[in-house]
Amino acid sequence: MFVVNKNEKSPVDGEKLIAAVDLGSNSFHLMVARVVLRDNDFILKKIDSVKEQVKLADGLDGYKELTEPYLLKAIRCLTRFSERLRSFSPESVRVVGTNTFRVAKNIGVFLPKFEKALGFPINVISGVEEARLIYKGVCNSLDSDGKKKLVIDIGGGSTEFIVGTGLDPDLLESVYVGTSRIRRDFFSSNLLAIENFNNAVLSARKEIQVITKNFRKVGWDIAYGCSGTIKSINEVCRANGLGESKLSLESLDEIIHLACKLKNLKENCLPGLKVDRASSFPGGVAILKAIFHELKITNMEFSTAALRTGVLYEVAGRGSQPDQRDRTVKHLMEQYEVDRLHASRVSHLAINLLRQLFDVSTTDNKELKKILHWTSLLLEIGQTLSHNAYHRHSSYIIANSDMPGFTKREQTVMASLILGHTGKLPKISHILNHEKFKALLVCLRLAGIFTRSRVDLNLPEMFLRYEIDNEAYVLEMHKDWIDSHPLTAFTLKQEMREWRKVGIKFSLSCYLLESQSVNSEIGIL
Repeated sequence: MFVVNKNEKSPVDGEKLIAAVDLGSNSFHLMVARVVLRDNDFILKKIDSVKEQVKLADGLDGYKELTEPYLLKAIRCLTRFSERLRSFSPESVRVVGTNTFRVAKNIGVFLPKFEKALGFPINVISGVEEARLIYKGVCNSLDSDGKKKLVIDIGGGSTEFIVGTGLDPDLLESVYVGTSRIRRDFFSSNLLAIENFNNAVLSARKEIQVITKNFRKVGWDIAYGCSGTIKSINEVCRANGLGESKLSLESLDEIIHLACKLKNLKENCLPGLKVDRASSFPGGVAILKAIFHELKITNMEFSTAALRTGVLYEVAGRGSQPDQRDRTVKHLMEQYEVDRLHASRVSHLAINLLRQLFDVSTTDNKELKKILHWTSLLLEIGQTLSHNAYHRHSSYIIANSDMPGFTKREQTVMASLILGHTGKLPKISHILNHEKFKALLVCLRLAGIFTRSRVDLNLPEMFLRYEIDNEAYVLEMHKDWIDSHPLTAFTLKQEMREWRKVGIKFSLSCYLLESQSVNSEIGIL
């Protein structure tokens, strides 16, 4: 199904257009909004939305690889989306991929094709990050009444659960149960029976059970459901006069009774149910009933906000609101008892070196600087497990942790930088093909070398440059300082040999205080 709602005007002074693309397991959504500034704050006015049901999760085979028909279907959809986004700058658009992107084994094959079709990078987000953005969207669309909210979003591949007060979530979870799997396991024949629903509910409860205790413990005042699956259930309830304005266990049972009476929703119309939702609808009802049972929900209200709404608020707020990623890094540093003073030293030196290679005031390079900063702060979180090979532990933690605010791509880059910030370089050869990330690694490794003593040193002036003609990194320093620090000189000699192993030139050029250049005692590669 292809839906377009359009009511667009040219932006005026103080306003800008932003866009969010939500690549869900059921549907792909594009939403455009105008950011209107008001009294040191902003509001969003939705002006355009595009939706297509791709059902990407249905395209995963038994090996969790996305099959060719669904890959082509997605590319055709993204090509259409790209037409709407042609006039947008990269910083005004954010694209997120959810559960199917997280679990697909051949993502390395199809993700570049998707990005080429759309014309923008796709950020694959973790389940917890998806939950955070969903909550952000719902809360920004509701009145600030001070009540604790439970927010539920049932998707094609996963279901997100969030509890929070105000704009800050207290508890975030993503459970691997969605309409695609439930449909495949219990409703593949399209013939509906009470037994199928009962078994589907039990299967969903089994998955949800692992989070039940924590959510019941924190409690909530009001429950909200959002996005397409719960929206379709809510519409069926309204069309059939079930309940008043809220969903309840009784209304869900009535829906199941009506569906089983019709036996086949594709052939027999259930009032209020859109044709494109017929296949996923029974699974959604079963999951929602399981949630009501497990969390002892009395009733639930529907919210029109969704993941894409939260993404829009994220795009609009970056630069003017605190970055969630800073909070996440701070929490990890506290959790793993990181030496803050030393981490700050490494970050400060690494960023100073980066400034000599790039103009860090551009949008892209600002993000690179942030990635380098956060990576520097988290280098040693693995020392909680073991000092030996701590960088491997740190890298694993970053790659596999739920890190609100960060995309999977950002976590992968940070994990690779951490793994490669010390020791041999061939282990991270995959990242060395990217010039900017290679530069981040050069800065990070040098910062590690010069701060190894873990005390405040009176470091000399250092000049790092990249010589395009020679395709070489060159570090210039006072010869007197190098001569008086033989251990550092020895380490830098090892560093040059290490870069040589991966075919990259790195050299140290020493000069006298009178600025008269001399031949390096360490050598130039």
